Amino acid sequence: MDRFIHLFLGHLVGDYVLQNKFIASHKQKNLKVLLIHIILIFFSQVAFFAGKDFNINSIYIISFVTLAHFFIDFVKYKNNDKTFFKSPKYYLIDQLMHILVLFIASIFSTQTFFYIPDKLAVILISVIFNAYFLGIYTFILKNNVKEYKRDIVGYIVRGLCPVFYIFGPIVYSVYTLLTGFFSLYFLKSYQVISWALSIISTIIFLEVLL
Repeated sequence: MDRFIHLFLGHLVGDYVLQNKFIASHKQKNLKVLLIHIILIFFSQVAFFAGKDFNINSIYIISFVTLAHFFIDFVKYKNNDKTFFKSPKYYLIDQLMHILVLFIASIFSTQTFFYIPDKLAVILISVIFNAYFLGIYTFILKNNVKEYKRDIVGYIVRGLCPVFYIFGPIVYSVYTLLTGFFSLYFLKSYQVISWALSIISTIIFLEVLL
């Protein structure tokens, strides 16, 4: 599981944190921009898969993941003008394909030691997944025809969930209630949905992956 965890973290950082608005909007139209995105994916995987026993097998694993990422994104690049490839359904399919690739790669990896501890990696996974993935997905569900704009407040509210979770159920329950009231009164409907999902996903990530 630890190999999958570090590959997943590398994917999330490369596919979300390092993907700015320019790359996100142009990689589906410009092959050079797509290649820049793929290069960032590669280096992100190297950074988070690094460990004392990083070897040629590790390079093969990361190269496989990067190449597969390119082909998955290239399919969307070639079908950019089709409605289905801009839909919430395909967004889920796209990420599930990436996750499947990571799972397959983790099976064939021989690496056992990573510089980033598993617990920290899982917390970071939950932070990024909540802040980015859930925010984007729920936005697409509610605003399918509009261009996504990053909601910094939503990022903070959702991203802090795993941080408070590690302090125990009482602290997490208080945080859930406070952010729940805040979300209902001050945030948009899709942000409320993404907040609710982040509360659940945090528990799943920190209980299943650790």
